[in-house]
Amino acid sequence: MRQKRFTFGAVVLAVAFAVVAGLTLGPDLFGGGQSKGSEPVIGDPDPGAPVVLIVLDELPSASLMKADQTIDANRFPNFAEFASRSTWYRDNVAAGDFTAWAVPPILTGNHSNQEILPTNAVQPGNIFNLLGPGRRVHAMEEVTELCSKKFCPDGHQGQFPEIPMADDFIKAKFKLLDIGEINRWIAKMPSGRRTLSVLHLPLPHAPHRYLPNGLMYPGGPLGFTIPKFRNDWTITDAGIALNQQRHMLQAGYADLMVGRILKKIRSNGDWDDSMIVVTADHGHSYDPRYDRRDAAPGNVAATVNPPLMIKYPGQKSGFISGKSTQAIDIVPTIAEVLGLKDRYPTEGVPIDRIPDDRRMTVNKDEMAQITVTADQIRRQRPDLLRESRRRFGTGGLWRLSDHAQLLGTRPGRPPVLRRAEVTIDSPERYVGYRPDGEKVPSFISGEVDGVKLNQTLAVAVNGQIAATGRTFRYAGAERFGVMVKPSYFRRGTNRIAVYTVATKDRLRRLK
Repeated sequence: MRQKRFTFGAVVLAVAFAVVAGLTLGPDLFGGGQSKGSEPVIGDPDPGAPVVLIVLDELPSASLMKADQTIDANRFPNFAEFASRSTWYRDNVAAGDFTAWAVPPILTGNHSNQEILPTNAVQPGNIFNLLGPGRRVHAMEEVTELCSKKFCPDGHQGQFPEIPMADDFIKAKFKLLDIGEINRWIAKMPSGRRTLSVLHLPLPHAPHRYLPNGLMYPGGPLGFTIPKFRNDWTITDAGIALNQQRHMLQAGYADLMVGRILKKIRSNGDWDDSMIVVTADHGHSYDPRYDRRDAAPGNVAATVNPPLMIKYPGQKSGFISGKSTQAIDIVPTIAEVLGLKDRYPTEGVPIDRIPDDRRMTVNKDEMAQITVTADQIRRQRPDLLRESRRRFGTGGLWRLSDHAQLLGTRPGRPPVLRRAEVTIDSPERYVGYRPDGEKVPSFISGEVDGVKLNQTLAVAVNGQIAATGRTFRYAGAERFGVMVKPSYFRRGTNRIAVYTVATKDRLRRLK
């Protein structure tokens, strides 16, 4: 990061190369694919560059990817667009597998654990105290208190002074997502040089209640609760697949919100000069063999490989880096790009100084730790993507189905499956529906009897197959759940029908 910033001649050469590469290498270069050429090195230090840091929550990098490990632009257009204009550190490793010891390292450059409270008093070495002097600070961190009253006078510091442990502190501060508050934060993002905007956006973190367009849907009896003090799944693959689908849809909403933030930066006129960091605290596992969020050697590509994309000041085109980055490297990298000389000690290092064979420490509950390498992430990720294709195919967010060919078709009048019944949860949701209401009943669930477990079901809304899913056992009953695109519903009463799907897509209706 010590070479000259992009000159006009360099930009012309870069554009010319991009055009040729786009013709000869296909869409990879523009879609965040496997980059060709050398890693971009960007600029002389710029102390006044605007800095924007967006921290998402509970987002595995694999959720965003196609089989070729590029960003799926069909499902996540804003992530894909940003990847095409930034450096994507695809093998990035979280510093922890839970917010309490995963978010603070992003904001401090140092590891954290259960015994280190995420407050400015305990961790004064943080991005706010480092960059705050001489900058306009615009921050929202709802579950941590690293920004002091000096720089964040409207923050929520000091809410729980009696809580001694970091995990309990985070749980006490956690609240349901307030989208109005997030939108107001975006609208008020400051423009110009010497600004610092930091947002911890708790998406796509559960509870899953949002569709990709931002509409909310009501929940239901399929809470998929876990045993107290444990993270292990209590359902089989079919139920976990439904949970993952809801995660993917909410990740679509995260994509929309990231797009709004990037649009605001452009409208402020700060895009070219800004250093923009988009990352997440940790991931999530949807493998029934592992705990859902507890990092273990066999699931690190799911639990601790969150995205890290950085657009450096002056950067014009995208690049995929194989560097062994970790969350603790973000603050030191920002400091180096800005040319800050007097900075506090960090365990993280500027990205251009990261060794190739790095072994990274990931903190866990009860002061446990594991060691992770980027090579582990790379070896495991293809299996995650194969499982995702098995469950959902390759279509868009509203075609997440292994029977996507059925979606939108009309079942006609197939025979009834004898001695089988279905009961739809909360049927009143589909009577008197108003499209302009606060919520859309996209989550259809129910109980079945006389149907085998793991049986594929198709759900029709007003005479069209709108979704498919599989049966599973939950809370002592055989259950199912599907997500339905809002356009299938109409004002007033909506008819719901459920069918089993057999070989060659033969349907049998459930009474």
